[in-house]
Amino acid sequence: MNILGLKIKQHDTGAALIAGNRVVAIAEERLNRVKHSRDMFPNLSIEYCLNTLCVRPEEVDLVVLDQVGSHTKRPSEVVFKRNGGGRFTKARVETINHHDAHAAAAFFCSPFLEAGILIVDGVGETLRDNLGALGTETETIYRGDENHLVMLQKTRHLREMLGFPYTTGIGKLYSFISDGYLNFGDYNEGKMMGLAPYGDGRILEKYPLSRWFRIDAEGRVLCNPLISFAGREESKGFRQKSYPQGWLRWFLNEALRKTAYGLFRAAYRRREPSLTEPILFDEIHLRKPRRKAETLPEPYYAAAAYAVQKVLEEVMVVWGKRIKSMTGVDNLCLAGGVGLNIDANRRFLEDVGFKKLFVQPAASDTGIALGCALWGAHQILRLPRFYEMKSASLGKTYLETDITNALEKYKDKITARRSNDFASDAAKLIASGKIIGWFQGGSEYGPRALGNRSIIGDARNPEMANIINKKVKHREPWRPFAASVLAEKQREWFELEHPSPFMLLAAPVMKEKRALVPSIVHIDGSCRIQSVTAEANEPYYALLKVFEKETGVPLVLNTSFNDAGEPIVETPEDALRCFLNTEMDALVLHNWIVEKK
Repeated sequence: MNILGLKIKQHDTGAALIAGNRVVAIAEERLNRVKHSRDMFPNLSIEYCLNTLCVRPEEVDLVVLDQVGSHTKRPSEVVFKRNGGGRFTKARVETINHHDAHAAAAFFCSPFLEAGILIVDGVGETLRDNLGALGTETETIYRGDENHLVMLQKTRHLREMLGFPYTTGIGKLYSFISDGYLNFGDYNEGKMMGLAPYGDGRILEKYPLSRWFRIDAEGRVLCNPLISFAGREESKGFRQKSYPQGWLRWFLNEALRKTAYGLFRAAYRRREPSLTEPILFDEIHLRKPRRKAETLPEPYYAAAAYAVQKVLEEVMVVWGKRIKSMTGVDNLCLAGGVGLNIDANRRFLEDVGFKKLFVQPAASDTGIALGCALWGAHQILRLPRFYEMKSASLGKTYLETDITNALEKYKDKITARRSNDFASDAAKLIASGKIIGWFQGGSEYGPRALGNRSIIGDARNPEMANIINKKVKHREPWRPFAASVLAEKQREWFELEHPSPFMLLAAPVMKEKRALVPSIVHIDGSCRIQSVTAEANEPYYALLKVFEKETGVPLVLNTSFNDAGEPIVETPEDALRCFLNTEMDALVLHNWIVEKK
């Protein structure tokens, strides 16, 4: 069976294709070079997947789409048909729930035959509950057995326009503070996670955890959407998100509100709580929002990041205990955008008591396309399990001709030589202080570079993090970096027993080791970890082995191969272009060593 999974609406569109037991998947942004590719139909991704596995459109048996937002207002199947769905003449087309796709991407990629599954994101599909109330899903609990998923509990919240007037989920609360208050912009919650360790508890002292979230009678976590800023009126549940700053936005909003349409909208939509919609929270008042020009880490804004990070971690512990009590299993699968929070993930192991954890490396909406395809395979067609995601490299491997053609295009700006042992040559370049781009095999699925599309530096150099932030990544100097470490040496360097193959767990660096690798040690002594095995990535493992032989250190600093504001590179030409536009010293492109003239 040939099964095509698609994410076709909102952010992080893309495609995944299952043909027999072969799997390929990619996000549209990697091909069109537009970050997150919001509402961009994944035509390029579809062609990429079909061509990679040599499948013609008429050979596709099943197309699976996810539904996000309201199905009645903009059905996914209508969007699909309008954008070329007629090519798949023999395919059955199915639409599934957004969180169902997340759950399939988590469980059916895991090594577990039974597990609890927790999906936590900002917003998913808008659905009615058993009493007919309409709400937007934010968290869902499932149990997985063999090739079957069962939904156990779903949390929904009443939504009005962009706002949540009464309660919200932790993902939406977290992204609101990141974007609407700290002004990091959409989809940059990772910045707030990195800022949090610079903060203190001043805001949590004034507003303890009970002001941020509550647990209802059915064990669901309801978060407080009533966040107001200094100098503003009452918050009305995040509705100020679309105009938190600037007189022009305020004026346009007020003008709209006072028009006939605004009066009609106010009359049509309920603004006061009914008996079934109680106000659970008092407002949390913060000082004025951060302006983009304000330098971080500023103490108050760092304290805001610290507070919301702690709230998120505590909420996730509550959800973890809830799912453990409901399922009674020791394995947990996790997906949804909140699954990318590395500090919260560790607490499922340390504070909840799960023995094994699998986080989908494309936990955000990037992974929806793969989840759709896997849901189609196992939930719709009832095929037996056939796949385990031991590597996140689901992109295609480029041919030697692709490499040489790209090198020829930039021959006036570069020198290139073949290497008989490129892993050894790369390790020696890194040990000598060089920053290298590393391009091998198929690209990684998800937002993390895991040794196929990476920028690598020597963590022993105390200035390496500053150099890469300033000269290569062009990002804020307080942002931390991850470490790629030989899996068998992980416990010698980090306080973490559990494997972390996809860089989705953080842990303290061993105190006696911190001075040896200062550029991967964050302000709180922690580091995001990727544990590397030869089975998952032989070339990258070989590089680390040589580097250990050269230096005695079994790890390197690893960050994604891209400049600030652009997607991770996909093609050899992308890699060369990024290499030339930054101050990297060398590029290892398969077995070619490339330097600038």
